Amino acid sequence: MADEAESVFVGIDVGGTNTGAGMVDAEGRLLATVKKRTETSDGDALVRQLAEMVRELLTIRSAKAAFPSSPETGALRAVGVGIPGFLDARRGVVRHAANLPLRDFPLADRLGALLGAPVILDNDVRMYAYGEAAVGAAAGYDDALVVTVGTGLAAAVVHRGRLLTGGDLAGEIGHVKVDGNEYACGCGMSGCLETLVSAGGIVRQAKELMRWKPSVLGEWFPERPKAGRLQAERSMTAEDVARAADLGDAVAAEVFEQTGRALGSTLAACAALLGTDVMVIGGGVSRAGERLLSPVRRALSERLHPLHSERLKVTAARWTDEAGVIGSALAAKERGGHTV
Repeated sequence: MADEAESVFVGIDVGGTNTGAGMVDAEGRLLATVKKRTETSDGDALVRQLAEMVRELLTIRSAKAAFPSSPETGALRAVGVGIPGFLDARRGVVRHAANLPLRDFPLADRLGALLGAPVILDNDVRMYAYGEAAVGAAAGYDDALVVTVGTGLAAAVVHRGRLLTGGDLAGEIGHVKVDGNEYACGCGMSGCLETLVSAGGIVRQAKELMRWKPSVLGEWFPERPKAGRLQAERSMTAEDVARAADLGDAVAAEVFEQTGRALGSTLAACAALLGTDVMVIGGGVSRAGERLLSPVRRALSERLHPLHSERLKVTAARWTDEAGVIGSALAAKERGGHTV
């Protein structure tokens, strides 16, 4: 067994678009990170990619060490994986992931077999919340709700510095139906909040509004004939919509107003139930900043009692991407390896 001082723990944050991995030492310090586009062809290919990322981190560590050793020496004590979707976390099985090719897939066992180390599996947002509670915007608060808005949408609860895991389906607020919404969701239902409040949802709303209203987005993404149909030269992204909003585009501004209000309406019920002190909003879409946060606050103030809404803080996450990696690594350290 590796010496305790040489032990390392790896956290992996699997997203529908990108996957990040990071390594922490026995003191919980972040040593190195890597990031790749998520392999979505099939489950086995994804597991191989995750194993390769872990080995890459071990190689980086070995190269930086005073006395370099092989990346296969056993210094790796445990791996934590945060992944979106419905899980059986105790068995390490992904039951269903809307944006990944995983159905009843034993990810923890498959990855552990390749690495020769225990693998801890949990929901990606719970891992993200763990990171934000430990070293991010939720640190120091008794009751926090951490929300991630990216390829998907989900939330996790931190109470007195500890993560409340609940059941395996806890936190899947993205799959609550919204009245008047009929968009099909990757989960198999239609009308889910995630079809509006997500990177894809923002683009979908923008394209819908562009049919009736002028927008700079139409100039940036002119449709050209291709293979018998109209197609833009490249796909629009949520970042493009945010950039248009910053330039004063009315359509883009309306999209973020609708998105923030839809999210805030759902979060109001969560806050009323939990007595939340702070809401931390992260994920790729949170890079839009106040374009997203301001309408969330307005929706909360309209729906909550003033005694609650006036003390409730809504803030962006400290870490856009790294919190999921850090939280997964810390979970591996506490659950899969020796707790220092």
